[in-house]
Amino acid sequence: MPGFWLNMSARFQWACGIAAIVVIWIASGFLTGTGAKPVDESDTSSASQVTKVQVAMLAAQDRAATITVRGRTQALHSVDVRAEVEGVVQTLHFEKGDMVKKGDVLCEIKMNDRGARLEQARAMVAQTAKQHEVNLTLAKDGFRSKTQVAQTEAALEAAKASERTMEIQVDNTRMRAPFDAFVDDRYVDVGDYMRPGDKCALLIAPEPFLAIGMVTEREVGQIAIGDPATAKLVTGETVAGKVRFVASRADTSTRAFRVEVELPNADNKLRDGVSADILVPVKHVRAAKISPGILVLADNGAVGVRTVEGGIVKFHTVRIISDGPDGMWVAGLPENVAVITVGQEFVNDGEKVQAVTAKKVAS
Repeated sequence: MPGFWLNMSARFQWACGIAAIVVIWIASGFLTGTGAKPVDESDTSSASQVTKVQVAMLAAQDRAATITVRGRTQALHSVDVRAEVEGVVQTLHFEKGDMVKKGDVLCEIKMNDRGARLEQARAMVAQTAKQHEVNLTLAKDGFRSKTQVAQTEAALEAAKASERTMEIQVDNTRMRAPFDAFVDDRYVDVGDYMRPGDKCALLIAPEPFLAIGMVTEREVGQIAIGDPATAKLVTGETVAGKVRFVASRADTSTRAFRVEVELPNADNKLRDGVSADILVPVKHVRAAKISPGILVLADNGAVGVRTVEGGIVKFHTVRIISDGPDGMWVAGLPENVAVITVGQEFVNDGEKVQAVTAKKVAS
């Protein structure tokens, strides 16, 4: 061993030995030509990392745009029949569920002394009328002045007013139906004491009925009074009607506008307070039919679908035109477009993908 090597510390000897081995290994690769060539990993990885997605080709069609409003049914005419005089209930002329006609007596209060006071008022009318007649005859002969005639005439009118007052009092002991209706509730029984304003019965007119709902600021301008509309009730009925009212002022809390649709009810099947979807067709638009399952939510909260255009994923915001058991119609897509039906949740807007067209299953 050379002297300088022996004079070196063991640490430096190990370092120099390792360095020599590395130099020899690199040199052997260059001399034999077997050194590994650099590989462009981007080429192979990009090919293997392209996501495959399944797409379906959609074509836009003319479709009647429909505004769908969640609402409920409501009777156009409903009223609580109330007492106008006080007294004990003597008779009830109805039961819940009965159909009553306008003018039918519902609740009857005891007359008490009202009948006697009416007879007294009628007797006073007869008396003052006779006095006034006599004064008129005497006045022609000059035995009564014009003032005396005027006094008996005023007394006669006062007596007649008292008679009319008592007739109203007597008539008000009978609470009557203000229109043809069903009796939906009864608030009193025979023997109950009623005061003015106490309720006797709840009446609901069977026809027409309303379907009421609230539409947004964007939609209210598309609806006009007289437009056709359809109400799909949660009970299964579908009733066609027309718009009878559109509010001119928004609700202060929701900023929505009230819309009322008048519905016929000739068979008396509609009920007050039933949930309903109100459909109002407004115009024709270009729309495509999709499955609700392919809808996705963008980061900004917009609802839409992902498509493949030129091998690149693109997000399209859509507007729902109508929805049914066989699919959903949406507007906002190009005329012809490949919509991702499988794999849309694994790709992002702007990502390169490989589109595979869905095969139709033979029926």
